[in-house]
Amino acid sequence: MRILCRLSILVFCLMAPAYPKDAVSAGTVVQVSGADSTVRLVPRTVLLDPTGTLSPTEALRKLDGPEAIEETAVYSHGYIPDVLWSRIVLEVEPDAAGDWYLTLELPNFDRLQVFDVTASGEPVPLTELGDRVPETTDIQTRFHIAALDLPPGRSQFLVRGRTSSTMTLDLNLRKIDRLLDEEQDFFALQSFYLGIATVFTFAALGLFAYTRQTIYLVYMFNLIAHSGVWLLINGTGPGHLWPELAHSWHVDPHIFVAMTIAGTAAFAAMFLSTARIPRIIRIIIWSIAAAGIGLMALCAVVPQESMYWANNLTSVIVLPVAGLLLVVTAFGLFRGEPAARPLMLTWVGLIGAVVIAWIRDLGIVPSNAFTLAGPQIGSVFEMIVFAFMLLQRLGRIQSEKEEIQRAALDAARQQEAVLEQRVADRTAELTAAMGREREARRLQQQFVSMVSHEFRNPLAIIDSAAQNFSPGHAADQGRLEKIRAAVRRLRGMIDTCLIDERIRGGEMHLQRERLEICELIEDAADMLRAAGDGIRFEMELPDGPVMTNADARMIEIALSNVLDNAVKYSPAGAPIRVSVVATAREIEIGVADRGPGIPEAERERIFERHYRAGQSTRNSDGAGLGLFLVRSILAAHGGTIECTEAPGGGALFFLRLPAAPATAGAGT
Repeated sequence: MRILCRLSILVFCLMAPAYPKDAVSAGTVVQVSGADSTVRLVPRTVLLDPTGTLSPTEALRKLDGPEAIEETAVYSHGYIPDVLWSRIVLEVEPDAAGDWYLTLELPNFDRLQVFDVTASGEPVPLTELGDRVPETTDIQTRFHIAALDLPPGRSQFLVRGRTSSTMTLDLNLRKIDRLLDEEQDFFALQSFYLGIATVFTFAALGLFAYTRQTIYLVYMFNLIAHSGVWLLINGTGPGHLWPELAHSWHVDPHIFVAMTIAGTAAFAAMFLSTARIPRIIRIIIWSIAAAGIGLMALCAVVPQESMYWANNLTSVIVLPVAGLLLVVTAFGLFRGEPAARPLMLTWVGLIGAVVIAWIRDLGIVPSNAFTLAGPQIGSVFEMIVFAFMLLQRLGRIQSEKEEIQRAALDAARQQEAVLEQRVADRTAELTAAMGREREARRLQQQFVSMVSHEFRNPLAIIDSAAQNFSPGHAADQGRLEKIRAAVRRLRGMIDTCLIDERIRGGEMHLQRERLEICELIEDAADMLRAAGDGIRFEMELPDGPVMTNADARMIEIALSNVLDNAVKYSPAGAPIRVSVVATAREIEIGVADRGPGIPEAERERIFERHYRAGQSTRNSDGAGLGLFLVRSILAAHGGTIECTEAPGGGALFFLRLPAAPATAGAGT
């Protein structure tokens, strides 16, 4: 790093202007007149002391020698570690004598010592100005100032200066009224500049809060960097905003110059992130931003005695960096990238400002109001253009968002139309399916009615013939009973189908009458005994009658289905236990078999239509309608059916029906 700094100093030395080596002439006398004037202390003679070892007396002697330089304008000597000596001769008019203020126009000057040269030629310390010394007055200005009492006639002053910034000896004499008037005009301009920066900063902060995009924070970073540069360079910050802090803590503006490099490059890289430019271009721009961060760190940690090396390096890098940004942006502009246009405009203004500052620091042009304020105008221009770019970017993002929303809305409408069409098609299909189902149900009902009619007549004939037939042998009587039981069983199956159709169609109409429930149970048991050999029932029936109001045919079917179900799943010869328990309000009929039983998880589902327990548990053929019809019939009568595990194994069904009042008569 030290080698790089020395090379940068060498560049400046090669490009520095050659000052004339003429001897001191009468032209070095500055005429001081007028009570409201500003007197710029040129012409004067200057001397560079590379070692910094000259005493004031030796320096005063050498200023009369051939190595002294006569200045007729304020020029910068660049970033040099030398000590600058200068002699100033004043010719004060009698009416101008009195209180004046010596102002060091460059706020970033470390230390300037002022000596009063007596009549005997002896330099006597008079005052000190600069960042590294306490202020000599309580007047807050952007300058370093000291009060002088100028007598009429000729006065001679010797000044010694050393700084880590550019060596520019810009000394003026002002009366207090003139000083305050000029300060008022200057700070009106600076207030305008800071107002713009503040407005843009809060706008960027609000946009970041709204969009959560980092580029707005980078823009704020850039605004802070620019503001810091000019607050320090023109003295607004240490002179007015933080004078007490400035007396105890020195902040070098070159840190903010490096910060500006980092912020500007980072903003350009992020702004071009979506542009159609090669990746290497973005890498170059981000590298410039990283270099700016590195310069910031260098300016922050470098020792004070070597500060001018870091400042010089920063100053040397600024112009090549700006030129490199201009080149890569021109490449994007050549490729027709719209995002490169405002950046190109920004770089042109920025490079113009940098060039002015650069050639001023080299001493090619004098330091004056234009060369000092011109770069700040370029800074304002960059802030405004960057703000315009952000607004343009925000507008583009908003337009893209609206376009996406419109596309999403169109897609939603298309999807809605597709869904509506699908719903319409599905509705039509369901309507057609319901029509087909209704037609199928109608045909099914018609078929069931036809089967019922066609079957009932032959069955009635068979039953009548069997009943009227007189067997010649006793064995034939048993066969006739089996025929009649089979006929009744078949008629029960037909009735089951008819009842199921009634339930489906919601047409179950009960013909209630007063019934004795035990008689119905014994009739159903007798019919099953007659239909098969070895069927046994163990009856536990009350001694007296058990009455209920119910549809006799429906209850008969329900009882037959439950008993038949028990017969199916009981082992051959195992008894079916039937019990009846009656109370004043309810009749409970229990039917227990000795079969494999029904798993608990299926005890509710067996009452669903067409559901049958697992084949591994209850292996028997059937349509799965019997228990469903039983529950439906009982529910129509206000009763219930429940399945549990029988003691000793098997299934136990409880059928519950409302009991008929003791005095109730038969009814419908």
